[in-house]
Amino acid sequence: MKRLLMSELCTMRKGQTINEVDLYKYKDSSDAGIPIISSSTTRNGIMGYLSPTAAKNYKTIGKPFDLSWVTNGYAGKVTLRNNHFLPTEKCGIAAIKKKYIDDVNPKWLEIYLNSVTPNHVIAKEGNGKLEVVQMKNVPVNIPSKALQNKIVAEYNKNQSIINSLLKIKKDAQQSLLKRISYRSKSFKMAEVFFITSGVRVTQEEVYRNPGKFPIVTSKTKDEGIAWYADKSWLNTFTKNDKKVIQTQECITWSKDGNAGELFYRNSPFFPNDHCGVLIPKNSSAINLKWFRFAFNKYFTQYAVAQSSQGMLYEEQMSNISVNLPVDLNGNIDIQLQEKLLTQYNKLDDIDNKINSLIKDYSF
Repeated sequence: MKRLLMSELCTMRKGQTINEVDLYKYKDSSDAGIPIISSSTTRNGIMGYLSPTAAKNYKTIGKPFDLSWVTNGYAGKVTLRNNHFLPTEKCGIAAIKKKYIDDVNPKWLEIYLNSVTPNHVIAKEGNGKLEVVQMKNVPVNIPSKALQNKIVAEYNKNQSIINSLLKIKKDAQQSLLKRISYRSKSFKMAEVFFITSGVRVTQEEVYRNPGKFPIVTSKTKDEGIAWYADKSWLNTFTKNDKKVIQTQECITWSKDGNAGELFYRNSPFFPNDHCGVLIPKNSSAINLKWFRFAFNKYFTQYAVAQSSQGMLYEEQMSNISVNLPVDLNGNIDIQLQEKLLTQYNKLDDIDNKINSLIKDYSF
């Protein structure tokens, strides 16, 4: 087994800022275009497509069988690309050097790197980072080509099973969702919620004030909790003359990265400036568990791209309309929400059971 650093095995570079004027989004991915790869974890990282003519204006273009990785946000996620692609500044490219091209299966390298890069990610102001300088120092233990190919074959077999499970989950969810219907009325989010966010704390400050109190950021893993710190220190932070620490039941959303993803909170936490907070104006009108289930993916469509990263800030959130269950008089009906919640709990059970099976087949 040969051991090399990524700097020895691959040439690496970072992407560039894409001029939004140049963006040309095709109606479907089969149209001829160069995919733009960002830090998004959805749609295989593709944020849109650029016309081949416009792509020529950019220096950094990935080639088939190059690997891309996320440098900011969900940092460290590595993807083998089968076609030319255009990386943004939130994305790095790794190309296997010619002298090793016969020794390393690029698909195996993708699988291997995804198993080790999380250990090399650093946090900065609530966002994970794995820049070129860190990726260069990631060690790679290279087995024989035969063993690499065997690992890839096993991985592909498992992925086929996972894809089948995902289809079963999707079909089951859609079938159940068809049964969930209710009388509704449109409300602006600002009519129903107090909308705010936290304040910035840095990783260095957290390390100087260690503790056990959770700090929530824009992360979507680990329920958004990035760090733990001293509660008495965090209690000194205020915003608009109010304590930043949240102690009441609420919903949070990711303001950037996977912008718009929701989390239900029923225990105290400290939100940083990448974390939005929704507090019901009338707690007896909204069942927050139901709201999270019903609207978890709804808000992502309102995120706007900025610096190749989704953004959904307070002003945008305030103006979004949601259809809420109402009674015959047009008043928000919390009892109906509670009945609907039992149906969503069935969806959650399906999700958990299939996710457990998927975990068994994941590398």
